[in-house]
Amino acid sequence: MLAAALSAAVFLGLFFGAQLVWWLALALAVAVYGAVLLIVRRRRRADEIVLGARVTQADVQAAGEALRDSAERLDKAAAQVPEADREAVEEMARHVWSIRENVLEDADDYRLTRRFIGSYLPNIVKSVETYAQLASKAARSQPERLAAVGKQIREYGPVLEHIDQACIENDFAALESEVDALGAQLSRRIR
Repeated sequence: MLAAALSAAVFLGLFFGAQLVWWLALALAVAVYGAVLLIVRRRRRADEIVLGARVTQADVQAAGEALRDSAERLDKAAAQVPEADREAVEEMARHVWSIRENVLEDADDYRLTRRFIGSYLPNIVKSVETYAQLASKAARSQPERLAAVGKQIREYGPVLEHIDQACIENDFAALESEVDALGAQLSRRIR
């Protein structure tokens, strides 16, 4: 809009103010329009930001490393948590391993889980590790508090399972779209 307004002002100024012939004033105004477009960056629309997000192989590999590290740390913490919570923490680690496999196989799964991998997962892992450390220290002195925190830690499991299922759902949606498109193409060929 800025380029259009500026070029219109240049055209009017050259045509009426400098009294150039209309085609020369128009040509100069178009040149100004092009120059302004090159100088002023256009603001991207929301759909361009989403669709234009580039995921490099380095991004996917870094996510795979972060997920592997998190899964290994959860596996290690599972050996240290109270027996009542061990299975839940092991299940969390299995979901993180599964999410890692999905991310490494499909960059769309990385786009889907990017915020989780960068923000939430490190906090989940740190909380589980801290809980495992405190469990050995506070098992006898504060069992009620330990049990309450353990209950909250176990609630991370369904969240990880949901994200794991979202990756699988993403893959199913892509496959269903391909099958539908292929089916439509084949039905046209048969007719």
